[in-house]
Amino acid sequence: MSRLFFIFVLACFMESIKVSTSSRSRYLALEHELEEYMRHKQLPSYMRNRIYTYYEFRFQKRYFREDEILNTISGQLKQEINMHACKKLVENVSFFRNLPMNLLVRIISCLQIQVFLTNDVIIRSGTPGKCMYFISTGTVAVYTKSGKEICHLKDGDHFGEVSLLYKDTLRIASVISIEISEIYTLDKKDFVKAIYPYPDLLSNIQNIAADRMETAFMLDEHNKSELAQRKILYDMDH
Repeated sequence: MSRLFFIFVLACFMESIKVSTSSRSRYLALEHELEEYMRHKQLPSYMRNRIYTYYEFRFQKRYFREDEILNTISGQLKQEINMHACKKLVENVSFFRNLPMNLLVRIISCLQIQVFLTNDVIIRSGTPGKCMYFISTGTVAVYTKSGKEICHLKDGDHFGEVSLLYKDTLRIASVISIEISEIYTLDKKDFVKAIYPYPDLLSNIQNIAADRMETAFMLDEHNKSELAQRKILYDMDH
């Protein structure tokens, strides 16, 4: 019996190595295709390095087709995977806590993942806002419209929620990735569709977001005042 068990364990181990090697081989094949593509496009070295960095982070040197995998499993399993990956991220947002489970599931099912490289501009102040962001891993820096750094946001944090709640809103701050960051996005159209049956919840969320927007505006005005005072002092000294 022990000999049969040993053979069974060994067979499982060899199969896992085979799967891992196959995944690694597919990644190397993808890497080769990338090299050919970039050579054909005559991309500069700095751009090639950014592309390599993106793919290495995205696939961890193991290639798999996530869309194909998700298409082969049941809707229930797909929902459980999404909940496992994103539930905590969404519930970190104060106005998303204690939502009805049906609404929480719908919101999480709408999330799309993106990877931002170092120095990528995620949000530019003054541009139309169309989605909200949830940081899975990484760090971003937030800047006022006048260019002053407000803070850093990291794993589990969020930003851009104001754009979900009001029509024709412009971004009130800029956000730049300061390291490779994996971030989920929630599109405004998807959010509006999901929360439409819950008008009272929407009103409550809008009130909370309005307070946050007012705080950001006051910080920006304070920064502008400081810059103006410094300019006056500089002009007086010269």
